[in-house]
Amino acid sequence: MEITRLREQLGDFKRIIEQGDTLQVSVSKVPVYWHAEHSLNILRDVLLLLEQSSPADHKPTFSFLKFFVMTTGYIPRGKASAPKQTMPESAGDMTALIKKCAQVQFQIDNVDSIKADACFKHPFFGWLDKKETVRFMIIHTKHHLKIVNDIVR
Repeated sequence: MEITRLREQLGDFKRIIEQGDTLQVSVSKVPVYWHAEHSLNILRDVLLLLEQSSPADHKPTFSFLKFFVMTTGYIPRGKASAPKQTMPESAGDMTALIKKCAQVQFQIDNVDSIKADACFKHPFFGWLDKKETVRFMIIHTKHHLKIVNDIVR
């Protein structure tokens, strides 16, 4: 699995958190901390759902959007809005973000202990197995890291 890539991406977010309220409206309507916290929320929540999943729930379906994103590794900007539960809650509180990074680091370090047949239901893609879920998290995190890099440039 690509757990090493997730660890590297988390390290990238740890380094950029200090950019905090940096905003470049031509790139994104929200500042760096928003992208960092949103990405951390996704990682935390998806890993938790994956861990708690019941393989019996997994009902594979075809989704062109899933096929496109998972094949290209690309998420178009501004085409979807984040689910409410993944929206940032700490409004740029750096201490809270650092704590969240530690929590997510612990979860990433324990991905191998999650059952191989675990699954996650994505709101747009439908059901993802464990391998697909990890790939999605890498693609999603990469998407937000690219935005952040464009903001701070």
